[in-house]
Amino acid sequence: MLWALVCRNPLIIGVGIAFLISGCTRSLSQRRPSPPRAAPAPYHPQPDQLGRASWYGPGFHGRRTANGERYDQNGLTAAHRTLPLGSEVHVTNVANGKSVRVRINDRGPFVRGRVIDLSRGAAKQLGIIRRGTGQVRVHVLHRGQRKNMQASVALSRSREHPRQVKRTRQRSLLASMWPF
Repeated sequence: MLWALVCRNPLIIGVGIAFLISGCTRSLSQRRPSPPRAAPAPYHPQPDQLGRASWYGPGFHGRRTANGERYDQNGLTAAHRTLPLGSEVHVTNVANGKSVRVRINDRGPFVRGRVIDLSRGAAKQLGIIRRGTGQVRVHVLHRGQRKNMQASVALSRSREHPRQVKRTRQRSLLASMWPF
């Protein structure tokens, strides 16, 4: 019934059309400038994590990891829950001071209270193979820190047995060529 009154009365139709036109022209001519885009959030490096590390190997050797590569239990890799795949971290055994640099290539650990799952090769260098777990400090390496870390690791290895150094150089040569 109301619709019938509105359609029959030309004055109401004219006021409605004028209202629509004035609203449209106002919005086009007096458009507010869009607010400036916020700058990207500043990068804050992740603090070191302190917790238990475990290792995994024989049952997973040769299987696909989260990033798609085949798992090598003797390599220097690790699994972490949240760090981006491909990140490099420096892991230090709190009990004996031994440390190793690993690359995150998988997700885990899936056991409560553990911060990182190391490959067998990394766990061997840290000295936690026999116990299975150990208290570690995990430090995320950023691009600038990776080169400095490589230099300090090379300096510490120069005091090792020559045969060990040769093997390490071979591994590092292969690691520098990865991915092909």
